[in-house]
Amino acid sequence: MENSARKILAVLGGLGTLVHAEHTAELACHLCEGRRADLVLGYPIIVPLTAALDARLPTQERAAQDAIECGLRAVAQRNCRATIHVVRHRDPAEAILELARDERADVIVLGIHVNPNVPRDYDRAETAEDEILRRAECEVIIDREPLLISDV
Repeated sequence: MENSARKILAVLGGLGTLVHAEHTAELACHLCEGRRADLVLGYPIIVPLTAALDARLPTQERAAQDAIECGLRAVAQRNCRATIHVVRHRDPAEAILELARDERADVIVLGIHVNPNVPRDYDRAETAEDEILRRAECEVIIDREPLLISDV
C-alpha cells in the first residue's frame, strides 16, 4: 500500500443544482476520518463565453465565497483540514475534471439537489454530473440531498 495520503475533492457548488455545500463537506470529512487524507474544497465559477475568464462576476463570486465558508464551517466542526480552490472555467464538468487531475484526487464528492416538482429536473441535474461520472479518472461519489416532505 502506498504511503501517500488520499486526496478527496469536495465540489461545493457551481454546477447549477449543486446546492448543499455543508452536507457535501461533511461527507468528505467522514471519508477522511481515520485515514491519511487531504481534503480539497472546490468551487467552479462558470464564466460565460461572452466574458473574459477574469471578468468580475459578483453573483457567482459571492456564491463561491458563501459555499466555501459553509464548507469550512463543516470542516472546522469535524477537526479536519482543507485547502480551497475556486476555479474559473467555461465548462462546469471540465472545470471539475481539470481540478481533480491537477490535485491528483482519488475521490470526487458531488452533492446534488433535485426538485421532483420541476419537470425534467433530473435531466438537468445529470448534465455536468454525468460527464464527470463518465470521464473522471478517479472514484466519484454522488450525494443526493434528501427530499423534504414539501418537495413531494
